[in-house]
Amino acid sequence: MAKAYFINASPTEVKVTLNAGAQNPLAPISVNSDGTAVSGPAWAAEINARPDANVFGGDMNDNELLFVSKQGTATRRYSITSKVSTVLDLYFFMFEDTIVGEDATGDSSGITITLVNRLDT
Repeated sequence: MAKAYFINASPTEVKVTLNAGAQNPLAPISVNSDGTAVSGPAWAAEINARPDANVFGGDMNDNELLFVSKQGTATRRYSITSKVSTVLDLYFFMFEDTIVGEDATGDSSGITITLVNRLDT
């Protein structure tokens, strides 16, 4: 079964919530000792035809992602849709101020990520 990987690409701790599911904490990115590789902690959600708590809905369904950074002062709410086949893994790289996504082939054209609003805390 395919997975949607949410990868923390920021230098701060973050929490992500998919479709009103659990809050998933992710440590900050880290760099190895010689500075040649960066590791980003990830959380994986199953991809199904329909969205559910902690499940990414494919087939152009609307998925809600809440993103909060320990550094930031706002929770951001995103709408994410994918017309990518539900048999391909998806990768979402989460930065402090944006999220980008691509499928297992490196293509991002079938993924739409929209910032819906910022909820200041």
